[in-house]
Amino acid sequence: MSSKLKPPDPERFDLKSFADLLADRAPIIGEDPGSFEEFREGMMQSLRPMTPYEGVIAENLIAIEWELLQHRRMRDAGLRKLIKKSIQDAVVKREKAAHEEALDDAWEKHEQAGGTNDDWEEPFDFDEDTAKTAGASLANKAVSNNPKSFRAACKEIEEMGLDALEVMGNAYRSAAPLVTHHEEKLKELERRRREVKRDFDALQSARPVEGKVING
Repeated sequence: MSSKLKPPDPERFDLKSFADLLADRAPIIGEDPGSFEEFREGMMQSLRPMTPYEGVIAENLIAIEWELLQHRRMRDAGLRKLIKKSIQDAVVKREKAAHEEALDDAWEKHEQAGGTNDDWEEPFDFDEDTAKTAGASLANKAVSNNPKSFRAACKEIEEMGLDALEVMGNAYRSAAPLVTHHEEKLKELERRRREVKRDFDALQSARPVEGKVING
């Protein structure tokens, strides 16, 4: 009698694969369409589960890996949001300082012409909306994938007296729920990944000698 074991054949249960027993995953807004399916297929080819139970554990591992990726994306999006707000505020501050300087010049000319406080009227108002728009434009360039736009933005930010690394550091320090929630979730998921991977490795070491890969 042969000592080799064969895993059960899914066709005996009218299945193409035991992965068909698992529920389909509905897409979630914010994810690139079809990205999970491509990720899952690649991971299945790497993990190569050969039994139904291995397939279930592999699916759990893939779900954890995918959630890790998404939390990293959300954390990074939170950081970018804070960095952009910091840059926009810096531009508004710069424009307000330029406005105050222009007012001082106008006041000096007013005094030189014999004017007083009683007949002084500010010749122009500070346009905060325009300053915010300019700040938002620079902030978007500072997180742009276009190298030319990115370098130009970094140069302008440095000319304002800001250090790019310090801007990022401040974003981390003031992140609050935008980032810290995802940092904690990443730690939890990494712990779960180690545990599930340990279980999967144990199953692989005890798997049947002969068998087919469950491709899903």
